[in-house]
Amino acid sequence: MGLGLSARRRGDLDTAERHLRAWLDWCRQWQGDPGAALILAELGFVAELRGDPETALDLHREGLEAALATSDKRAVALALEGLAGAYAGAGDHRTAARLLGAGSAARDAVNAPLPAGERGDVDRITAAARRALGADAFADEFTKGRLEAADAPITALHPPGQKSRP
Repeated sequence: MGLGLSARRRGDLDTAERHLRAWLDWCRQWQGDPGAALILAELGFVAELRGDPETALDLHREGLEAALATSDKRAVALALEGLAGAYAGAGDHRTAARLLGAGSAARDAVNAPLPAGERGDVDRITAAARRALGADAFADEFTKGRLEAADAPITALHPPGQKSRP
């Protein structure tokens, strides 16, 4: 798992995917939703970085299902942040900003902010959405996502089984 994480952060996406898929199969064999949620998020980021938002969306939705099964808000936040990357990659920056806001709210709900050393993906996605929308529109959408997350269950924001494309 660590080799897959390191490879992705180095930009070696083929090696990352090979290591991550091996662990995903193992997690699925043992009903390991917590591990599967993390691995699916990482595989979703691999797809996003390859320029494949449809595959990224599918992987992050599956990761959201696994995260919801664990009731771990940090895992849910990561899945929402991953979905934001898939939507940003597909050009839907408003949805990306809202998902980033929802992810931020999920982290705040358990007092677990994303550490500086682990912000690379969120910072990259945030920069893309902010660049596309402008600072004010990004802030408005981000705030809407935070409020939607507080007012509705995460599944209402993005139903896990939904197969629509960005």
